[in-house]
Amino acid sequence: MPAFLAVVAPRGATAQDSVWTSSVVEEDDYWTPGTQDRHYTHGIRLSTTSGDVASPFWNAPFDFLAAYTPLFADQAGSDPDIARRYNLLLGQNMYTPEDWRPFNPDAHDWPYAGWLYGGVGLLQDTRGETFEELDLKLGMVGPGSLANQTQTKYHLLINVAPFNGWHAQLHNEPTLDLYYAQKRRFEWTMTSDKVWGFDALPEAGLRVGNVYDYVDAGAVARFGANLKMDYGPPHIDMNAGADYINPTRAARGDIGGYVFAGAIGRLVARNIFLDGNSFKSSAHVDKIPVVGDGEAGFALLYQHWRLAYTYVIRTQEFAHESGNDHYGSLNLTFGMPF
Repeated sequence: MPAFLAVVAPRGATAQDSVWTSSVVEEDDYWTPGTQDRHYTHGIRLSTTSGDVASPFWNAPFDFLAAYTPLFADQAGSDPDIARRYNLLLGQNMYTPEDWRPFNPDAHDWPYAGWLYGGVGLLQDTRGETFEELDLKLGMVGPGSLANQTQTKYHLLINVAPFNGWHAQLHNEPTLDLYYAQKRRFEWTMTSDKVWGFDALPEAGLRVGNVYDYVDAGAVARFGANLKMDYGPPHIDMNAGADYINPTRAARGDIGGYVFAGAIGRLVARNIFLDGNSFKSSAHVDKIPVVGDGEAGFALLYQHWRLAYTYVIRTQEFAHESGNDHYGSLNLTFGMPF
């Protein structure tokens, strides 16, 4: 076995899973009835998640944080039923006003902006009962995000008129985005083999940096089979769900699926896409500090594969906004051949 794979080989407990997975998440209001093509108009994120790590070297960041902070408090050495993984992230988000036609955008509408980022995350699943995620992303807001070129070329490809105001987008600004979330699982089984049942996944999180500053809290309720295989499908900026899949936690077999619904609220101190650049004067609008999301959808799982759809409706985020926004989120996760 190559040395790199050896350090992520399973430790032998029931929760261990050495398979790497990759995940694609695309979000767009195209995937909902009544497309609007405005505000958070498109997002795509690619991720690769390691198998459970075994070596002291790869466990060291988790153990350091467990020793000196409240994060990842359950030590892997003291509980064999802990799964720890790394997550590599690459993504791009686009933001546009409601009216794409003016060359000089409405000062009271969402500013043009794009965000290109990459990052790494630490994931820990403890006994199938608690899930923690710590993500650090570095990137660029502004023309360097390539959002203008990406959207314009795509619109020309599908014979749709390009937006006219990208010259007024936020200025280039390097970004740092740090996010921590913890989820709990409460389950109620319906069958003696514990395959079918309900669960509830309350969660809370904290996000800081020059992109977002907020605290959030919410919960998702699910009904289906082998719910312990994951913690819900991932989203790009909603922070519900997770890239994590662990078929070894299935009560029986390697097939799972569920329907779900939930809500999450955020108390927002900063949103660069509404507040504008940190160090330069730029387009901005008056942000609403309390924002809520509702979601509903379904997911199908087979071994290390997952196909999921989520419908998201979001309350107004700034003054003069003409109603709530909505979008659809598609997720495909698949096992890697190593």
